[in-house]
Amino acid sequence: MSILTLIKNIPFVNPAAAGYFLYHRAPAPVLKKIEAENFRRTIRYAASHSRFYKRKFAEHRIDPQNVRHPEDLGDFFTTAEDLRAFNEDFVSARPDTAYETTGTTSKKSKRVYFSRSEMREAGWAGAVGLWNLGVRPEDRLVSAFDYALWVSGPVLQASCEVLKCFHIEVSRMDPAEFYERVRDYGITVIVGDPSWIVRLSEIAEKRGAWPVKLLLAGGENLTEEARRFVEGVWKADFLLSYGQTEAFGAIGMETREKEGYYLNEFHNSFEIINPDREGYGELVYTTLNRRVMPLVRYRSGDLTRFLTAPSKSGLPVRRIEKLKGRVDEWIATGIGNIAPWMFEPFFQKIRGITPDWQVVVEKDGLQDRITFHVESTGTGSVPAGLEKEILDAFEREFPSEFKVAEMGICRIAVAVHPSGVLRDGRKLKRIVENRKF
Repeated sequence: MSILTLIKNIPFVNPAAAGYFLYHRAPAPVLKKIEAENFRRTIRYAASHSRFYKRKFAEHRIDPQNVRHPEDLGDFFTTAEDLRAFNEDFVSARPDTAYETTGTTSKKSKRVYFSRSEMREAGWAGAVGLWNLGVRPEDRLVSAFDYALWVSGPVLQASCEVLKCFHIEVSRMDPAEFYERVRDYGITVIVGDPSWIVRLSEIAEKRGAWPVKLLLAGGENLTEEARRFVEGVWKADFLLSYGQTEAFGAIGMETREKEGYYLNEFHNSFEIINPDREGYGELVYTTLNRRVMPLVRYRSGDLTRFLTAPSKSGLPVRRIEKLKGRVDEWIATGIGNIAPWMFEPFFQKIRGITPDWQVVVEKDGLQDRITFHVESTGTGSVPAGLEKEILDAFEREFPSEFKVAEMGICRIAVAVHPSGVLRDGRKLKRIVENRKF
């Protein structure tokens, strides 16, 4: 039976509060038993209703009746490329709606279908997370998520319906216009992309912040320095949620203690595969309550690890660490392996550039050429000395890598662009591989 159905049968209680109570009070063995049973049902349902899984299970000689745990599926996984190549074969029941995600590795979208009942249940899961953060029916929430075929805005709206709180949707409005048009609504909770909220905070720092209780972001990673800046401006917590369109919203959400993401194990079964010695590996999940387009052992492409230390919040729910990066964004170069998380704090310290940056690797003759593409915050000419400042900072922050470049083994360059040039979609790919092997 759906958890949402059980919650609805509790009279005179806000469903978000009831879910929060379940998370805190339900014995872990009971939750694990529900998860295991829903996992078995999902495998059998997918095998009998999805052309993709029916075919793939046969190819891997998997008998769905014998699958009790993820390990029973051996080396079988579902990938983003499977969704792109065999999209309609995944559909297992009549869909009511669809959303798309482009990710960072392909320009071809991944289309994911859902039913309205699945939307309601995703909204309930989000509402439970918001209740845990202190959001209540009397709060006034504004969302600046992009609404163009992206699932975050609609799921958040469904969560607000469960919470029964005031909600307005502005989509991805320019932060300067947002500041002027929304400040008189008495907003207490602001939700949007991390980079969008950082820009709004820069405006609020100059014009004055409103008395809000919480800022919540999702869709991108966030440096701790950027978080401290936003919290300093608004004098409120700035927290992250983590999700994917494929998972239909939030996979996990931080608490005010910022102890990593608390996983939504009511609706997903989680694994980490191919872990290194420190436990970092790729997060994999199986949806437990989806019937329109169930996903079995879906490879998220995100690198993280399970956190085992007791949490300060007291939630008896598994946690993962803040994402370390993408599996597909590790690139071996002449200066060694590079990845986005190496450069996030580096670019954060450079004044005069926007949060959008990109590192492009290409061939320059026989050597690798690594170009730091950045955007100037100025509206006129490029500030004098900006390129040299970035190269000097690279020498200070990455002395070993700089020495390799100095030897002529690899070449380092800087390209400065006007603001808004680099991002051509919702997500910006930070490391770009342009070498042809």
